[in-house]
Amino acid sequence: MNFIWTDLMSGYLFLALAVLSFAMLGILHKIADFQRCRPSAINAYLFLWAWLLTSAYTLSFRSSLSIPRVAVAVAVSCGFCASVAILAFQTGIRFGKISTSWLVINLSTAVPTILSILFYHERVGPRRGIALLSIALSLVFLWKDKQIGSSEKQEVQPLYRNKG
Repeated sequence: MNFIWTDLMSGYLFLALAVLSFAMLGILHKIADFQRCRPSAINAYLFLWAWLLTSAYTLSFRSSLSIPRVAVAVAVSCGFCASVAILAFQTGIRFGKISTSWLVINLSTAVPTILSILFYHERVGPRRGIALLSIALSLVFLWKDKQIGSSEKQEVQPLYRNKG
């Protein structure tokens, strides 16, 4: 019983650490944008430090960095996707709200869920169905919010131009 409790608490600890880290990542991205940092430089430093810290962590267990070729291909593909995603996110927040951008990133979890349903024929239970409908509804609300925001900006524009 003690092992189950320890595993459960460790799981919550790692979950909290992940949530706090992702939250800080979003905040730091906005700070970098506010300071007018180049997205490509941020991306380079982010992945450099991620590589250094992850390698140090791995090597601290006296583990080898040797892995099968298939795993290398998956890791390279994931690294490429992560780099493009973060670069696009960092560039994109210059044109919109970080809250909206971060929400869309979180809603993107629907894509692998839908693909797993289509390709692996995973069952869609009531909870998963409600979650997918909620994601679709959230995207509709975001689209409507963007439309309302755009029309409000047009109304605020001056009706005349100073020809001085």
